[in-house]
Amino acid sequence: MKPVTKIRTLVLTLFLLLGTIPATAVERPFALKGAGVATLITDEAGHLIGAVPTGSGTATHLGQWTVSGTVHYTPDSNGVLHSNGEGTLTAANGDKLNIVIEGILDPVAAVDQGVFRFAGGTGRFEGATGTLNFVVSINPVTGGFDLTAVGKLDY
Repeated sequence: MKPVTKIRTLVLTLFLLLGTIPATAVERPFALKGAGVATLITDEAGHLIGAVPTGSGTATHLGQWTVSGTVHYTPDSNGVLHSNGEGTLTAANGDKLNIVIEGILDPVAAVDQGVFRFAGGTGRFEGATGTLNFVVSINPVTGGFDLTAVGKLDY
């Protein structure tokens, strides 16, 4: 009877130890769709220099989400408006996913497009990485926007 008890104890111990091995991050497809409103920021001459977006939608791995952040617009020597900033996506369960924004705004078409880079977060997104290609269609009169993004999330 003693050898069987020892084997059971050993198997139980191994099983419990395997549960303590940290899971490795896995790259997963990611898609996001949503809408919101941005408070547009202009300089004294009326040029667009930034925005403070808030919005919501649905995404893989997040479910329902909300976003808040800031975007800055900087013209280069050719007059192209580069967008950069940061934001936080909050998942339905409260986990947060931080993003860094790098894009180009076409003020005539009112479309900003570029790349979101994941920069960690909270909960299951702690240490998250990956990139998304995004397109934001903006209503320059109301500040309303529609957002679509597709890429990879590694967590």
